[in-house]
Amino acid sequence: MPLELGARAALAFNSGMAAIMTALLAFLQPGDAVVYTIPIYGGTQTLVEKFLASWGVRGIAVRAGNHAEMQAAVRNTERLKVVLVETPANPTLVMTSIQECANLAAERTPRPLVMVDNTMLGPAFQHPLKRGADMVLYSATKYLSGSSDFIGGVVLAKDPALIQAMHLKRSLFGNILQPDECWMLTQRLPTVLLRMNKASKNAQRIAERLAANPKIQRVIYPTLFTDSEQRRIRTEQCDYPGAMFSIDLHGGKPAAFDFLRRLKLAYMAVSLGGVETLVCHPKTTTHSGFTDAQFAENGITDGLVRVSVGIEDWRDLLTDFEQALKQV
Repeated sequence: MPLELGARAALAFNSGMAAIMTALLAFLQPGDAVVYTIPIYGGTQTLVEKFLASWGVRGIAVRAGNHAEMQAAVRNTERLKVVLVETPANPTLVMTSIQECANLAAERTPRPLVMVDNTMLGPAFQHPLKRGADMVLYSATKYLSGSSDFIGGVVLAKDPALIQAMHLKRSLFGNILQPDECWMLTQRLPTVLLRMNKASKNAQRIAERLAANPKIQRVIYPTLFTDSEQRRIRTEQCDYPGAMFSIDLHGGKPAAFDFLRRLKLAYMAVSLGGVETLVCHPKTTTHSGFTDAQFAENGITDGLVRVSVGIEDWRDLLTDFEQALKQV
């Protein structure tokens, strides 16, 4: 059984950004356009808005989960070559329908490629190639490796010709994953499903209990979605809700920093997908390059804390979160 359902070819890279960059540069030329969802990984956004823009590639940002915006962008953008989707969005967990993006792309001739950054839920809980995507992108640093001690990236596709086109660029750029690191990743892949299932169960138990905590304005987690469209996408697209949630604390940035300082078990780190629980403050770390307008548009507030739940005992983690919140 393949790691990514529907995949027939793959390439490994020395980082997730190397995988994303090579995928885009293999299929975009000056004058072309890429439609991409926001919020998206900060490195990806910088690549599109600064580097590719200076190279003559237009980036059209669409709010994650907004079908009307996606429809207009895909139908009306000239020389559209790529639709790049990150779902769920980081760190707001807003979901975008992969199938609907693929259907919109199919309306165009020539058809733009649909690429999905599946780092947050894949390969265990979300299968983009089965929902019409052409390529799946991964930061292997996260769940695929799972130990927070490795940097890598992977691209998979159902059409081997797409991977062959990227293979030539990878050789040119030299961003190949080294043999010993390939061996390390191969040793860890058999436990991906076990690790992700355990972490997802932990996250759901913790998030649903924290939802009633008076120190928290809202808990963002797929089983707690209130928007009917988001619930529909989650039900149709995802097998399980995953191990990521965000909390928005009353009291803004001082409360968020106070909470982070008082945690004893969770580690403060900007990564995710490790066997240990990691927490960060997106507004000052992963998304610090956003403008005030982008923060407001994407719902990234001063009080927002992102949590990547690991495989520890969920009761210990819940106790740690609750004692930290009590002191905020």
